[in-house]
Amino acid sequence: MNLDDIYNWILQHPQNYPGKQQESQPRTVQSYKPLEPKAQFHIIIKATAEYIKEKMLNGNGVNMKELGAFTMEVISDYVKPLQHSGFNMTQDLAIQRADRKHVHQIRPCFVPDNAFKYFLARYPGKEEITKPLSQHSIYQKGFGMNFCNAGPIAASSYLGKDVVQSVHTSLIKAIHDLTRLGHDLHIDLGFIKISVQNRDLRYKYDQTFINRLNQTDYELKMRKSDLGTSQHWTTTYQEKWSKSTLNNLLTRPNPNQVQENYEKSMALKIMSLDLNTAEQTNYSKKQKVQLPTLNK
Repeated sequence: MNLDDIYNWILQHPQNYPGKQQESQPRTVQSYKPLEPKAQFHIIIKATAEYIKEKMLNGNGVNMKELGAFTMEVISDYVKPLQHSGFNMTQDLAIQRADRKHVHQIRPCFVPDNAFKYFLARYPGKEEITKPLSQHSIYQKGFGMNFCNAGPIAASSYLGKDVVQSVHTSLIKAIHDLTRLGHDLHIDLGFIKISVQNRDLRYKYDQTFINRLNQTDYELKMRKSDLGTSQHWTTTYQEKWSKSTLNNLLTRPNPNQVQENYEKSMALKIMSLDLNTAEQTNYSKKQKVQLPTLNK
């Protein structure tokens, strides 16, 4: 079963997956018309995949509650001793990072949540990544982890935040139920493909996405101290949102064009009215009608 089949499963069993995802919900922008329930699933999951992809390219992981964590493991090669590496303290910091960029290799991975592990018979490794000793939280599955925020996803899909949360909850619950029932699942999010066959979890990241991860500067992404404090507090949310890929996921239509199309459709409805639905009378065409005389 792919994602489309899972959506159909959720919509066909409303008693098991109640929520706002079962009905068409209004959009936050009036220029957009309400979507069918299945179309809402498609657009929200597409925005969720773009959200996770953007976070990982920025050096952060995303933890979806009761599903798993989309994170990465940093594999560091052996570093040559200082006296044999030709390290020059007078060089610029960017040049020094470029020289030792080959030392760090980023391997993206998916760590299933304990609630998901309960329904799985096998999954890759007991501990997919090595948790840093400085991170004592049980929810910290990797480096710079964030919970999946429904706010940016709702803003990019022009739907309510509660609708996004309802879609996520029902989808994760459906994945648990279908895995428990023994169904084979093929979840394609674009940058990662997750498959469950005979309760055996396998995943594979897209090679293009892996190459983009390794092309980014690891030390610059992982070290938050590189961003100046003054720049951090002066950057507005509008500037951050304008640089996000989620902002361009859907193109906002021209409101004037939308209003013009609406007026045209209403005019066509009025022009399509005829006398077929009028009240039936006993008027005869042969009957003479006495019209009033006109005074010239």
